[in-house]
Amino acid sequence: MRMRKSNLNLAICSVLLLVVILACSMSTANLSSLKVSKDKAGSSETSTFGPNDTVYVVGTVSNAPGKVKVKGLLAFDDVAGQQPGPIPGLEKILDLEGSGTATYTFTPPPAGWPKGKYKVEVTLMDDSGAQKDQKSATFTIS
Repeated sequence: MRMRKSNLNLAICSVLLLVVILACSMSTANLSSLKVSKDKAGSSETSTFGPNDTVYVVGTVSNAPGKVKVKGLLAFDDVAGQQPGPIPGLEKILDLEGSGTATYTFTPPPAGWPKGKYKVEVTLMDDSGAQKDQKSATFTIS
């Protein structure tokens, strides 16, 4: 009888520990880094671009236990003649199967980027669309 009770307690403790571990791993999905770069790999990180440069944004998702959505957008921050806020048509949502990288490519318009300060925002959402994390960075077109 005593042996059964001991085994039952051990089983209950093991299940509770497993539940706690799974709950922690599910709640820790995050954007561990955000890079603004002149190359798609994110190895030439910079905060200054020319009017005809392509802007690459690389967001790294860590600790994602399953599918996530990653929304990237480009916004005017302080650009003469432009209202601050998202630039229409320059928002994209990527689906990831778990941890990994979300890479966004922002190509300049035919006349080039207007000079000024811009902001990129990357938002991590779970599969249902609930926000889990967000990072932003600014850069200048000169």
